[in-house]
This record gives sequence, C-alpha cells and structure tokens, in this order.
Amino acid sequence: MTAPDVSTLSYIELVALSKELDRQIAAKRGEELKVMADGFAKKVQAAGFTVREAIDELETYDTPEARTKKRPASTAAPMYRDPANPENTWSGRGLPAKWLKAYEIQGRSREEFRVNG
Repeated sequence: MTAPDVSTLSYIELVALSKELDRQIAAKRGEELKVMADGFAKKVQAAGFTVREAIDELETYDTPEARTKKRPASTAAPMYRDPANPENTWSGRGLPAKWLKAYEIQGRSREEFRVNG
C-alpha cells in the first residue's frame, strides 16, 4: 500500500487529516479488539472455563513480577479420582488428566472415576 502524497496539503488540512486518521484508527482498533475478544471467549468456553477465569489468569501477566510469581494450584474440587492412586484427581476443567486419558484408551468409561459427592 502506497501512502497518499500529502505534501501539497496546507497545515490546516494536515491537522484535519490527522484528526480524521486518529478517529479512524480508534474505530478500527475497537473493531479488531472486539473480534479478538469474541474469538477468545469462544475458545475459553469451549475448553470448559469461564471468561472470568481466563481474565483472572491473564491479569497475572500485567507486570513482570506477577509473571514470575508462583500461582497457587487450582482450588476446584476434584470430579474424578484414580482408584489405583487416590492422589491422582481431575477437576473436569481443561484437558483430561493423563491418568484418566490412559484409562479411556483402555476402553474404560470416564464415569467410572467420577467422585460421588
């Protein structure tokens, strides 16, 4: 894309053009941010999370200190437990736990491992 030749415009015309460009840039920024946010929300929800959970997680990236700070493990209650090793649990959020996936590959049902409660 070639920039238009503005060398013949007066100072007043350049200022007016600058203001119009600023307005269009702001509008375009808003449009593109909305498209990105909609796509983000759909991906987050498809993965079994709420948008609020994702936003809370993203807020940890606001400062360099927060990025290096160890976050506590999820406090979600386990929905599934491995009978062979009760320490292996999965909350039902995100990707299935490897131990549960291994059982499913063996042909076992996920519901066999659901915690009653």
